[in-house]
Amino acid sequence: MKKLNKYILVLLAMVVVIPACKDEDLVILPEWESAVNAYTVVADGSKGDFLSGDASQDITFDMLWNSIDGKNTVTKIEIFAYFSEAYTDPDGNPAVANYGGADGVSFLTIEGAAVPANKVTTSFTISQDDMYEMFKDSSFDYDKDGTATPVWSNPDKPNRKASSTNFKFVPGDSFSIRWELTTADGRLFDSWSPSVCTEFPGSNCSYAWAIVCAAEISKPVGDWSFQLTDTYGDGWQGGYISVLVDGAEAAQVKIPDGGGSSGSATVNVPAGTTSLSFEWSDDSYNSECVFKIISPSGNVVADVSNPSAGKIKLDLCSE
Repeated sequence: MKKLNKYILVLLAMVVVIPACKDEDLVILPEWESAVNAYTVVADGSKGDFLSGDASQDITFDMLWNSIDGKNTVTKIEIFAYFSEAYTDPDGNPAVANYGGADGVSFLTIEGAAVPANKVTTSFTISQDDMYEMFKDSSFDYDKDGTATPVWSNPDKPNRKASSTNFKFVPGDSFSIRWELTTADGRLFDSWSPSVCTEFPGSNCSYAWAIVCAAEISKPVGDWSFQLTDTYGDGWQGGYISVLVDGAEAAQVKIPDGGGSSGSATVNVPAGTTSLSFEWSDDSYNSECVFKIISPSGNVVADVSNPSAGKIKLDLCSE
């Protein structure tokens, strides 16, 4: 037994003192050390969403790619697009229809000499018309009856008009893009770890945006109509709507005290006007006051009961 223990100790000593051999050619760097990633942001001065009723508002992006080891080179950038729309399912629940599948629809390919150098920005623009061309043949089984309805002839979305310049997309629609990078060594980087995509500074994997409604009236000129109601039937006691043209009061709209249960008015906003807004001045009985404001396009932009003093909030999604 003593001889056996001595033999084991000798072997252990040999393991400790014999130097290890190292072949530098066999050292393999972790793959991430030669990886590339990309960073895409909305360009300075560009809006970050599409505007309902105004297809001229597009989005410009700035993109750059980064080589982690400074050696790997991107030879091709591919950008893919997705479109989603909100709808109500047959059970009355809110739902979302997604278009583009898992991979998305190819929007833009940059390759060869057009690919920017490492950490050099390149820009591209995407418009509502671009999105329409990519998804114009889309259809969806909204009723879950086995029959797909074309998106641009869905009777439940009457405001969506393929023939319209400005209303191909409507509030409730959303979009996104993602990108893939091909490198000189033939690898494809179509995504990287979730932490890199969402947390790592200077890197992302996608960008999402939506259709938003205008906050201010963009087309003020024309005849604005007002439908007025007093639920008690004796007119408004002091309340009125101020029509502000370029910041100055141009008209007051109201039902005169003792003027009954209803009234109407039309205010012409002249050519050359740059801003238009409406304000409510309190009535002695605001709870009796009801009114609608109708734009020159025929859209009801305000439908108000029991108004509060101050600027009247408008729904400009259809303008």
